Amino acid sequence: MTSSARLVSFLLALAPAVAACASTGRAATAGGAPASGVGAAVLAAHHAWWQAFVNADTARLAPLTSPVFSLTLSSGTTFDRAATLAQAASYPPGAGLGIDWADEAVRPLGPGAVLVASRGSEAVGQTTQAYRYSAVLQEVGGTWRMSAAQTTRVAAFTPRVSAAVAGPLGDYAGEYRTPRGLALRIAVRDSILVLTEPSGKELPLEPIGPGLFEFAVLSPANGVVRFAFTRDPTGRVTALNQLAPGAVNRFPRIQR
Repeated sequence: MTSSARLVSFLLALAPAVAACASTGRAATAGGAPASGVGAAVLAAHHAWWQAFVNADTARLAPLTSPVFSLTLSSGTTFDRAATLAQAASYPPGAGLGIDWADEAVRPLGPGAVLVASRGSEAVGQTTQAYRYSAVLQEVGGTWRMSAAQTTRVAAFTPRVSAAVAGPLGDYAGEYRTPRGLALRIAVRDSILVLTEPSGKELPLEPIGPGLFEFAVLSPANGVVRFAFTRDPTGRVTALNQLAPGAVNRFPRIQR
């Protein structure tokens, strides 16, 4: 196993510690007041690293990055130190991407090593996206350097619309065939659509647009899952399309 791979495994193994760190309220900032001492220095280095990364400031990023380093972005892509610097350099320089930090916590891991867990919102113009950040920093010669970092995008639900905007709900009721030949059932119940999986599990679908719906809960594997109904030229519903991050699954309607 390479050094970078060991760092990734180490960071992933710390996931329970990240959750415990946040849940126990070991915040480096409290009531809006800045942290002090080691916590303040760690958070300053943490903030500086991410700001340099997203704004293509490789001159500042390089000295804040440990020689052995691993970064995992919310897309699942992993970079070593050289690839991280190259990735940062590919971003538009001087983009001015800002990060607002919240719920920050610092937890010691051992002599000269700490774990940081935080939340942040990255904003460009009117667009804002929330993330969770986990990072391991080590002190080298009085300077805190990033050894491993990981981001997880916080999935956001789409604003709901009225059933009238979504279209006549009865049009969508029926059965749809899965690739394994099983059936997904769509029914109207109490003025909402309910999807029943082959296992019998029922999931309500929230309307978000004409012929567009979304699960009311996050999927453990896929985050936000949406569904789009397909119509033929006559307006008849012919298929149900599952829209998950990185995949589209089509379920033809079973005609009776």
